[in-house]
Amino acid sequence: MTSAFSLFVKSLAINTARLTSGNPASAGKLTLVLGNESADLDSMVSSISLAYTLSQPGEVPAIPIINVNRSDMALRADCSLLLTATLQGSGGSLEDLTFIDDFDLPSIVSQYVPKENYVVPGELEIWLADHNAPASRQRYLEPYVKGIVDHHVDEGRCLGAGTRVIDMVGSCASLVGAIIRDKEEYVDPGLAKMILAPILLDTADLSVEARKATDRDRACVSWLVPQVQWSEVSASVSKEGDESLTLDVASTRELYKTLDKLKGQVSHLSSRDLLRKDYKQWQVADMSGSVWNVGISSVGYRLQKWIKRDGQAAIVDAVDAWIKEQGLDIALVMTHGKVKVKGDDVKTYGRELVVAFPESRREGSLGIIEALVGTDLSLVPYAGAKDAELIRFYSQLKTEASRKQVFPAIKQVIESDRQH
Repeated sequence: MTSAFSLFVKSLAINTARLTSGNPASAGKLTLVLGNESADLDSMVSSISLAYTLSQPGEVPAIPIINVNRSDMALRADCSLLLTATLQGSGGSLEDLTFIDDFDLPSIVSQYVPKENYVVPGELEIWLADHNAPASRQRYLEPYVKGIVDHHVDEGRCLGAGTRVIDMVGSCASLVGAIIRDKEEYVDPGLAKMILAPILLDTADLSVEARKATDRDRACVSWLVPQVQWSEVSASVSKEGDESLTLDVASTRELYKTLDKLKGQVSHLSSRDLLRKDYKQWQVADMSGSVWNVGISSVGYRLQKWIKRDGQAAIVDAVDAWIKEQGLDIALVMTHGKVKVKGDDVKTYGRELVVAFPESRREGSLGIIEALVGTDLSLVPYAGAKDAELIRFYSQLKTEASRKQVFPAIKQVIESDRQH
């Protein structure tokens, strides 16, 4: 018998056509489930699996939206491998997914704005997965947000949403998995592996040392693992190339190691691609009412390797160009990963933070940076680079603090008077 998940996967192929038809609500209520704009594995899987569980039998299925351009999928080898394997196993394909540039979202939303002598075509519901407020470029969605499932600090917006599941667990997929489990004790093996993968990746395979996993993550993993179809043969993930990597693995450890290896293969990317691969942007107002466009790039490539490859001057130029391209008032680049410490053959995990700003924001930015250094992020000057006129380099000694902690920190600084 065809599983409910397989039926949902088969419906994905018509979603883009429906959204570009000019009358997307012709079949009834339109429900869109958007992941966040960084579109990592957790975000993609959460939007797909949440859309699945929101889709009721006999009704038009909810549509998951991958919140980056289709071409950007090429930057995400871990996402491509997992979604290709799990969707194909259920009768679909990666190409069936709908990406944000496949259709005109503002145009669709405009159809649901009441106007004189105009009948709204139906009901529009927006659900947010892996973020709890629309990105700054998608704030027009806010009146239509009906549900939120997220694991970041609550931004205090979209308070009218009927469902607000916000809990700072290791992976948003754990929260979606719990919602699905409340409805179904058993799920399709492909769906089980799809949800399991980002939980393992985001918590370093539930590692105690990583300090990411919570009891809710562990409970979800315990529920999912027996439902995955595991291989009887262990897979090797030791080769340099990714062409031989497979998700036909025998254990959670192998699944984690395969995806972690793929996610970490970024040394071939240009500086611009490194900056945009895992990027989020916000608008934050200071006490004077001035709005700051804040962008944070998470780069899985240690700064010393990046400088050795390209040189500091080229990196400074790339960050400056990114600031101009995105219209930023302040840019943060969070580099992270494992490198060998001098005199030691063991690779050690660490983080750096690069903070840059345009000339027009020099005065305010210097105050923000000074206040940020005073937070519990434990920032100290980075020994491997020299500060330039509009950029500062730091080692981040609090290595467990990811963007989930860094954005709230800089947001609090901007909103206070500490930048003056």
